[in-house]
Formats: sequence, C-alpha cells, structure tokens
Amino acid sequence: MKTRLVVGVLIASLITCSLSSSQEKASTPNLAGSWSGNWISEGSGHKGPMKAVFRSVGSDSYEVAFSGRFFKVIPFRYKVTLMVTGKEGDKLILTGSQKLLGFGTFEYNALADDGSFIANYSTKKDNGRFELYRNR
Repeated sequence: MKTRLVVGVLIASLITCSLSSSQEKASTPNLAGSWSGNWISEGSGHKGPMKAVFRSVGSDSYEVAFSGRFFKVIPFRYKVTLMVTGKEGDKLILTGSQKLLGFGTFEYNALADDGSFIANYSTKKDNGRFELYRNR
C-alpha cells in the first residue's frame, strides 16, 4: 500500500513539474514576425514611421531588420542582432548594438512581449525610442 502511495505521489510530482515547465515555455514571448510603429529622436525631435521583421536566430537572440523614413522622405534600412538578456514579468529584456556608417554606434535596450516592442537607443550624438507593435 505504501509503495502505491509513493508511486502516486511521484507521478503527481512529475506531472506538476512537467506542466509548470511547459507553462514557463509558453509564457516566453516569441517575437518572430512583422512589426510596425514609429521612431522618435529625443535629441532632435525628428520622428517617423518604422517597420521591423524579427527572425529568431537561436534560443536567446533575434536578427531584426528595421526600415523607415527620415525627414519623411529619406528611406533607411539596417539589421541588428538583439540578445535576450533577461525577463521582467512577461516581457523579454533585449540588448544590442550596431555601427551605422555616418551615424556611429547605436546601443539598444528594449522590453518586448507578444504585442509590443519598446526600445531606447543611444549614440554619442543622439538618443531616442522605437515603439513597435505586432502586425496582426
């Protein structure tokens, strides 16, 4: 009788561990896909539309292709790799940097979940924010 009870408790514990493990994985946002929104320079006040395509490149990083417009007519496009460096509640913390010819090195810090990506960027000459939302 004791053996059955011990086996039952072990099975129940394994099921509970398995369920909480799969719930943790399910709660980790997957950012892959298309996003759109705006960027704004806090230094100059310039702003414009922005799009991004996120592609997972491993368990803890994303390659992101950003595109948008500067001065309403000048297009830009570049890629950056953002690393998942932590978690804050249900949001991922992402960081990265990218040297852009003529503009210096951009440093990024972002919080993202399944529906929003809010990133702060900084360079020697500027700082600002990207606010992007998943395209549905």
